[in-house]
Order: sequence, then C-alpha cells, then structure tokens
Amino acid sequence: MSRAIDLLDEALDLARKEKSALEDGEYDEAMGLAEKRGELTGMAWNLFEPSIAEHYKKRIMELSNIQKQLTELATKARDAVRQKLASSRQEKRRIRGYHLAVGQALQ
Repeated sequence: MSRAIDLLDEALDLARKEKSALEDGEYDEAMGLAEKRGELTGMAWNLFEPSIAEHYKKRIMELSNIQKQLTELATKARDAVRQKLASSRQEKRRIRGYHLAVGQALQ
C-alpha cells in the first residue's frame, strides 16, 4: 500500500507486544517497545499522503484504542509497585523496631 501504512502496521504490532510485556510485568521491555512504537508513528506521520487517509485513520484509531489499554495497564502496574513499596517500607520499620527491642533486651 504505502510506507506510512506499513510503519503504522509495525507500530500496531509493537503496541500489542508492549501490552503483552506489561501484562507479564516486563516493564523494561515494554518501555523499549513504546519508544520504538513512538519512532515508527512519527515516521509514518512524516510520510502521510492524502490518498491513504482512510487507511491511515483506521490504523491511528486502532493505535489510540490500544494506547488506552496500555495506559490502564501501566496505571495498574504503577499502583501495584507503589503498594509493594509501601509494604516494604512498613516491613522495614517493623524489623528496625524489632532490632531495637532485641538490642535493649540484651543490655
């Protein structure tokens, strides 16, 4: 069809892989895929031709829908990491308190 459409198809493929990576907790991989996807989308934008507008629009809409899903997954992942961090901090305080209590008991 056109190079722009091919680039958008590649970006869609990367978005699906990114979604899978997020679902699997592979955040570094997801970030790399997101960067590549952004580059491909930018390149496709620079190659836009009015004659392919309808095909272009279809793929952009699909990318937009996947982006919404990616945003939801990333938000859930961020919230889970924050919860684990808070839990870890609380556990650290407990252990520090236990350590102080044992140290005082041994004196």
